[in-house]
Amino acid sequence: MAQRRLHGLQRVLGVNALFSTAYGNVGSSIYYALGPVASFALGLTPLVFIITGAIFFCTAATYAEATSMYPEAGGSSSFARRAFNEFWSFFAAWAQMLNYVVTVAISAFFVPHYLGGLFAPIEFLQESPGDIVFGIGVVVLLCVINIFGAEESAGLNIALAVVDFLTQLLLVAAGFFLVFSPDTLINNVDFGIAPTWSDFLLAIPIGMIAYTGIETISNMAEEAKDETKTIPAAINRVQIAVFAIYFTLPAIALSALPVVRNDAGEYVTPLGLSEKEGGFAGDPILGVV
Repeated sequence: MAQRRLHGLQRVLGVNALFSTAYGNVGSSIYYALGPVASFALGLTPLVFIITGAIFFCTAATYAEATSMYPEAGGSSSFARRAFNEFWSFFAAWAQMLNYVVTVAISAFFVPHYLGGLFAPIEFLQESPGDIVFGIGVVVLLCVINIFGAEESAGLNIALAVVDFLTQLLLVAAGFFLVFSPDTLINNVDFGIAPTWSDFLLAIPIGMIAYTGIETISNMAEEAKDETKTIPAAINRVQIAVFAIYFTLPAIALSALPVVRNDAGEYVTPLGLSEKEGGFAGDPILGVV
């Protein structure tokens, strides 16, 4: 009698597909993380991204080694299970689940703000409840795309990641020629005052939001071709691409939108002010443009 065969995950993803998926998570975070970080760190925003980038480097190296040893779809929960027990595996899995819910919500929430600032501006997309409703629609659309499967959505992921990275490189290159100013960056900082030390320290964990997403590659380990080679290669590419943008674009942004003192005597940057206040907290990269 013929037996029914249960099909598991198929190894169909190469380095480009893994890189594009992870960079879509990590590299795109600069579009929303720059504003909140700048609102606290002010002129030290570039330093915050350097510090958090060093932490990200250690995290990415850990994922590259652990995923090569245990190419399972569980990611950090799988590592916790092998290192400790099921309790810590459960804890790690739920922590990552909550982490992804937060980052997906933040990313989708900022999409209407960019669209609203790009066309007109359209106040409906930059205010509640318009931005919330539109963000929900973005999440639903992406869910539908992913239903088709990893292999089918990989092409779209690669295309979007390439366009995203090239756009960011263009912004950095143009910024260095048009607005970059070391003197402005120096004048943006008044140690202990702008920003205060407490705000600077608070900006560091906020800045870590920008680097979330490297776990994506581990979660796709069982769909990766020749996982012991493709996974470390993809993570290395993500590291290079992320550092190239995150170590340069904040400096461009603070040169274009420097720290000023408002009428209330507070130090602020337009990167961290809401649209109603004349700032670009909802679309910081568009503000730089």
